[in-house]
Amino acid sequence: MTERELLLAPRKGALFAWASVAVVLIALGFIGTSSGETDPDVLYDYSFAVGGIVIYSILVGVTFVIAAALGRPLEAAGLKRFEWRWIWIAIGLIILVLILGQFLEPLLHAGDKQGLEPKEWRPDRARAFALNAVVISTVVPFAEELFFRGVGVRAWLPLGAVTAIVVTALAFGLGHGLLVALPVLVPFGLAQAWVRWRSDSVWPGVIAHGFYNGAALLVVYVQLTN
Repeated sequence: MTERELLLAPRKGALFAWASVAVVLIALGFIGTSSGETDPDVLYDYSFAVGGIVIYSILVGVTFVIAAALGRPLEAAGLKRFEWRWIWIAIGLIILVLILGQFLEPLLHAGDKQGLEPKEWRPDRARAFALNAVVISTVVPFAEELFFRGVGVRAWLPLGAVTAIVVTALAFGLGHGLLVALPVLVPFGLAQAWVRWRSDSVWPGVIAHGFYNGAALLVVYVQLTN
């Protein structure tokens, strides 16, 4: 094996590892949605928040293992300084995706098929709802952005920026296990991956993703309480 091949081997291994984990996430996503056993009151359940913290913490750990094969883990994962303008650019793109989602929802009914929105407001479970909202708006965006955009884009970048952006966006969309949601999730992933590539940081995407999830939950809360 030549010196160049020795240098490239860890990067190829990281790409294979990332792709393998992505395939597992996609499979689990479709298994979860195909079971048809969604609980409309899951956001009122403390265990849903705790389970999310555990699962996404594992994903973060796996992501850092993959990042270590790419060199400096923090840098490879995109945990770097950035220009603040990228936050506003990322949020602007996410707002466009939100508008697209609202426009397509009557046609796709992706929210109904996901089955996570409660049918009625339960004041006695408000704290559990708030905890789930915090987890979905912070832990989930951090873990998903770190894996799909942070390390994902970095791992695929040697094959070209377009490849890195498109592949990670498709993996992100499919990972949710809902084909009807792809018209929204894929543009979401494309926008986030593009920001990751251009800003050279994962933080703008994390913040924008948190804004997206938080805004969606706020809409749910307003609809339930009015």
